[in-house]
Amino acid sequence: MPGRRSIVLAVVLTLLTLGTGGSAVLVALHRHGGHHSATAPHRPVLASVLPTPTGTVVEVNGAPVPTVGTTTVAAALSTAGVTVRSGRYLAVVSHRPLGSDGNPARVLVDGQPAGLSSPVVGGEHISVRAGADEVEPTETVNVVLPPAVRSPLYVGSRDGLARLVRGKISHERVSEHLIRRPRTGHLVRPGAVALTFDDGPNPRYTPMVLRLLHRAHVRATFCMIGAQAAAHPATVRQVAAAGHELCDHTWDHDLALRSRPAGQIQLDIARGRHAIIHAMRGKEAPLFFRAPGGNWSTRMERDARKMGMTPLKWTVDPRDWSRPGVHAILRTVYAELRPGGVILMHDGGGDRSETVAALRVLLHRLPKLGYHFVLPPVERLRHHH
Repeated sequence: MPGRRSIVLAVVLTLLTLGTGGSAVLVALHRHGGHHSATAPHRPVLASVLPTPTGTVVEVNGAPVPTVGTTTVAAALSTAGVTVRSGRYLAVVSHRPLGSDGNPARVLVDGQPAGLSSPVVGGEHISVRAGADEVEPTETVNVVLPPAVRSPLYVGSRDGLARLVRGKISHERVSEHLIRRPRTGHLVRPGAVALTFDDGPNPRYTPMVLRLLHRAHVRATFCMIGAQAAAHPATVRQVAAAGHELCDHTWDHDLALRSRPAGQIQLDIARGRHAIIHAMRGKEAPLFFRAPGGNWSTRMERDARKMGMTPLKWTVDPRDWSRPGVHAILRTVYAELRPGGVILMHDGGGDRSETVAALRVLLHRLPKLGYHFVLPPVERLRHHH
């Protein structure tokens, strides 16, 4: 119809590769005057990739963005298939994407900053510049290198130390410098293994364990909970009188102790130690310390050493406390035990009849397999009085 104006919207998308990998996309919306022709040929969406001195230009023609009066930046970009992408961190070695690096995309309407909800009308130009990707920052850290065999029964063992440069997010290694080689040391005796018993003393099961050890001429280490030692001081003295070592297992066996405040950690360790000393009428103090559940921390080890106790870890855990059955206990010990092994068992904390039955078999069987029962060596520490 004469005098009737039609609005035709065309979209031109231009992608420019810039600098560090950022890209620019230009979406142009403009009015086109003239008469609508029913016979005008339909132009398909065409895409061409053209190399340029600065990167690649992507040009899309004939892909109009339909609008009725007013639309938004987000709607226009969605129809044009343009994604607004923030920058990403790339792993320092593999360059795999890690997540947002904080470099946001920029959206401009006719050269002015705009948000995705900003309104646009025909004839306006939208440009989107993706956030620049960046290689993640690096950090330099010292890491501990454990010896090939880590066991309390090795004398002269020492951790190694290495300095790493690594990705701060991915932890991919860029370089590694060896500061000190780890040292395994030597076993206190060929075939040496140690028996340890936790969560006692128990007036019923601890004497049963003591009788079996006495008959086999074996000495062991008893890691006692302070509250239990305070409740059964005579059993504590019975253990010591039989030549076994005493070990502080904290006052109340708090499995989350390593996450407690520093003062609470120190108090729980000290209170357990004091309970054992009190049960021994001041004549003997525990030489070892064991963290509840084996949940160690550097602070706990340091506090124990300050109190004159050697941290005592285990290498074999048959989970006898869960009462899995005598055969299951034995099967785990046979599968995991090696020279230098420290076996964890329990003489307290519940029904320990399965532990007693399994111990009877182990005391008979392990020497025939070439193992020798020993007490763990004590570190040279300053003891508190």
